[in-house]
Amino acid sequence: MTMTDIPASSAVRKDREIRLGQRRRMMMSKAIKTLNTIEPETEMGRLALQMVAQSSVSVLSVAAISGYVYALREAALPNVTFRGTPPGPGIDNAELQAAYNQFQTQFATFQGQAGAWINTQQGSGAPSIFSQLVSVPTTFQTINQSVLGKFTILKAETPGSSAYEQTLDQLKSLIGAELPDIQSLKQSMITLGTNLETAAETLQTAATTGVLQQLIAAYQSEIDALNQDIQNCNDKIDSDNSKIIGLGFAAAAAITVGLIGLVNIWNPIGWIMIAGGAVGAYFAIAEIELLKGEIATLKAQIQNDEAWRQADQSAAASVSAFANQVGGFASMNAAAQQELTQLETLYQTLADDVNTAISELDSGNLDQAEDEWNTIVGAAAVLQNLSAYIWPTSIMLPHPTSFSPTGSDVYAVDMAGQIFHYSEGGNTWSELPETALSVVAAGSIVVGIDGAPIDGSESTPTPVDSTYNVKTYDASANAWTTISTFPAAAVTTDGTTIYAINQTMSDRQVYQYSGSGQAWTALPAMPNTDAPSQIAVAGGKLFALSTNSQQVYVYENGGWETINSSLCVSIDGNGGYLSFVDSNLNCYVYDVGTGQLINGGNTGSSISQVAQMTTCDQYIISSDPALELYAIDNTVNPSASTALQPNATGCFVSDTDVVYYTDNEGNTWRLNSQAGPNSWTQLPDLPQG
Repeated sequence: MTMTDIPASSAVRKDREIRLGQRRRMMMSKAIKTLNTIEPETEMGRLALQMVAQSSVSVLSVAAISGYVYALREAALPNVTFRGTPPGPGIDNAELQAAYNQFQTQFATFQGQAGAWINTQQGSGAPSIFSQLVSVPTTFQTINQSVLGKFTILKAETPGSSAYEQTLDQLKSLIGAELPDIQSLKQSMITLGTNLETAAETLQTAATTGVLQQLIAAYQSEIDALNQDIQNCNDKIDSDNSKIIGLGFAAAAAITVGLIGLVNIWNPIGWIMIAGGAVGAYFAIAEIELLKGEIATLKAQIQNDEAWRQADQSAAASVSAFANQVGGFASMNAAAQQELTQLETLYQTLADDVNTAISELDSGNLDQAEDEWNTIVGAAAVLQNLSAYIWPTSIMLPHPTSFSPTGSDVYAVDMAGQIFHYSEGGNTWSELPETALSVVAAGSIVVGIDGAPIDGSESTPTPVDSTYNVKTYDASANAWTTISTFPAAAVTTDGTTIYAINQTMSDRQVYQYSGSGQAWTALPAMPNTDAPSQIAVAGGKLFALSTNSQQVYVYENGGWETINSSLCVSIDGNGGYLSFVDSNLNCYVYDVGTGQLINGGNTGSSISQVAQMTTCDQYIISSDPALELYAIDNTVNPSASTALQPNATGCFVSDTDVVYYTDNEGNTWRLNSQAGPNSWTQLPDLPQG
């Protein structure tokens, strides 16, 4: 039987759309690219494809709204004191302050409901929606084992015999007993959804009536400009759909998150570095609007009327953005519930359908049916770790790293936050104790940010607290030691000194580790109340990419000085050189020793990611016309590029110039430099939990 023989009503629509945001949708075939190549010829294959497609849509939909809710939960309105000239006639500062304070209280209520959606509360007896989500992909593996086990028996029996029929009945019973409780998940979404929608309506009413509406009206032109910038950002994301989505979900290996590169999106308050993965990218809009409130807390202490006016304007923009953002929840929730209803309907007949499909097979095509089943269910394995794509948010960690080579070794973090170590010449990864959100390594220093995915990212949904504190790894003792009392947004090291960005919004500056205990030295604040989003070390000096001005600074002579006038989106240091990518996605190399750019200009264009060598050379991934790995020779002028590998999603260079890249299937490769400039050895996959 081919797909054309199957009635149209039951055929699987591989190109159906999935709703992932207020205005964003994606194609099913882009979510799991393997499905594009599958045309089942057996009824078993058709059933498998139907199950994979609908389950994928359901998981993606619930994960999407969960990430959306998570971003809202992590948001923070700026604390504003209205003391200057009222922004419009009839507005009294005292009344305005009271209304704004009330809005903050109402938003806190909304966030409380959002927290119940994401995290299982100890003692509540009710699992979170996000933790229940893992039951859907986990069911694939359970059903799969049952089907494969019975296939083995069926192939040894004669079709139509009593033993054959008995095996079919056993399989039907197993499948019927192993299906997840979709109704329970859907009911949880209805209950919590009602609470969230009520809180959202309260916020929207407050923002569109009374004194808060007058505040917004007074700054409507600025808010209109903000909305236009957000729309521009939305257009940019939509234009990159095929790159972001196609790569994010095609890579099924656990090493995927953090290796896909960064999507650099402009917004009104700076550049946001969004870790690879479709779901993460699809929440860019939510985080952009929420970060407006976060960055407002970085403003200098209010000192004059103009500063007061800026604070009032920030408050108006925040109220407008938050009220608008929470309004997108209801439609997303309804769409996710509809997908779950369809999945529930599918599961109600699945046991009978599988039984019928196998009954129609003869011994000659049992093997074909088994092969199709294996291929299709295997394509859905990526869903097992899908939920990890929404952590950590770029609000908390602007530049998380989950793959860090040092010397000939590699440290990596999988989707569940588990840390692994790989040594050259080995054939397995060693699991390290504890979990982390981000790890970097250089020399003998391995430093990480403590934490784990939010509730539900593991197959056994046990909530793990994330302190975000900095910790270092002692290989001889196989143990981690916490070295900070503050939460970190980013860490870096050159193998000698450790630096971290304080995550606390009232601080958000760089600290240098003293080398002992939990003592750190705060470096001076950046100019113009700016804050760092990325940090890197090169030539013994610390560099920082700023959040608001998007300029690259170097710390020397007791202060911060700019090294360029370009707006930049990423930096990477190694040896005596610093790479940076500007807002036009051109790449440059800065020679720390001379204080000059190598070759006086850019070394690559359409840059998705760059990895700097201790020499002045680089490895880059160009995103135009398609993602491809290049080697850049900067010893000649102009710089020369050599295309190496297609479908590359990440490139990395250790502090001894060992080169790695990852492809769009989640595989990791090491360069065999002694065998030639384009000879690679594949590393083993990370162990699957």
